[in-house]
Amino acid sequence: MGRDWAASARMADDYNGSDPVDDAARSIAHEFRRRALPPTSTAALTFLTQLLRPASAIEVGTGTGTATLALLRGMPRSGILTSIDTDGDAQQVARELLVHAGLAGHRVRMITGEPVTVLGRLAQRAYDLVLVDAEAEQTADLVPHALQRLEPGGVLVISRALQGGDVADPAVRTPQAKALRTLLQTLAEAPGLSRVLLPVDDGLLILRLQEDPSRGS
Repeated sequence: MGRDWAASARMADDYNGSDPVDDAARSIAHEFRRRALPPTSTAALTFLTQLLRPASAIEVGTGTGTATLALLRGMPRSGILTSIDTDGDAQQVARELLVHAGLAGHRVRMITGEPVTVLGRLAQRAYDLVLVDAEAEQTADLVPHALQRLEPGGVLVISRALQGGDVADPAVRTPQAKALRTLLQTLAEAPGLSRVLLPVDDGLLILRLQEDPSRGS
């Protein structure tokens, strides 16, 4: 681990690439005081979504659309993404950028509201993929609701799961780091979940809900 991790991350971002629409989403995010996902995280999301081919997905944390673009680019053309955020103005930016990216607006349903409340209104066991891109302390509250939305075999992705190294450093005792440590431990002990934690950017935690054995009978 003696090599420059930051240099490797920069090379990965360059290698994985970006385009003018992605760059615009990240630039505008600063105006809204939102943290946009870096190119390697969005490339990973698109790649994962291409493999999963979800017919229906949820995104918690639209922001200005970096993850929204990544998910829609990986989903089948018939797939529908439900994107939730408290900031309707940021969502409007995301909508406009989807048009510039050539992505059909009817493929995304944007809902403005408190994520926990909105998730609670969505159908249970009806979605193939859920992305939670939220602040650390809110993430812990959202995960149980997100898991309830997934079909058996569905996948939950949690971004910023390592808070850029804070979670891995026991000397960091911020509420955010402590909340994520507790969440990671809880999920590690939860039955019916397979998981992988990736040190990509601020961390990506990927969980898969166990298949329903009765489906094969």
